[in-house]
Amino acid sequence: MASDVIDIGRSRKPDRTRLRLVAELADVASRLHSEAEVPQAGIASGDFLDIAQGMEQQERARLSATRLADRARRLREALARAAEGEYGVCSECGEAIPARRLTAVPDATTCVTCQSRLEGVGSRKSA
Repeated sequence: MASDVIDIGRSRKPDRTRLRLVAELADVASRLHSEAEVPQAGIASGDFLDIAQGMEQQERARLSATRLADRARRLREALARAAEGEYGVCSECGEAIPARRLTAVPDATTCVTCQSRLEGVGSRKSA
């Protein structure tokens, strides 16, 4: 299991990890600038359906911008954890987060077990 962990404190992995996080953050920032522009709904012109569609497009753009901004924040936090030598360590149990999880979710702060517990996965109550 120790070989599955991205050890930010040794070898060349910190550089690769940091570069991957920076590249992903740049991609998110670029998408935020290009995709998150909120279209203006033409309320004065068009029928009810045109207005409704315009409002739906505005809401989708706002939601997209919010999601991208949240992702950028999480990536900046991951970069800060990397700089402090805490990247790849579960914030709940203190164990190493497997490299496969960090590859899939670079801004992960918890291991799969703790994340599942936090989300309540598998703890369905019977009626």
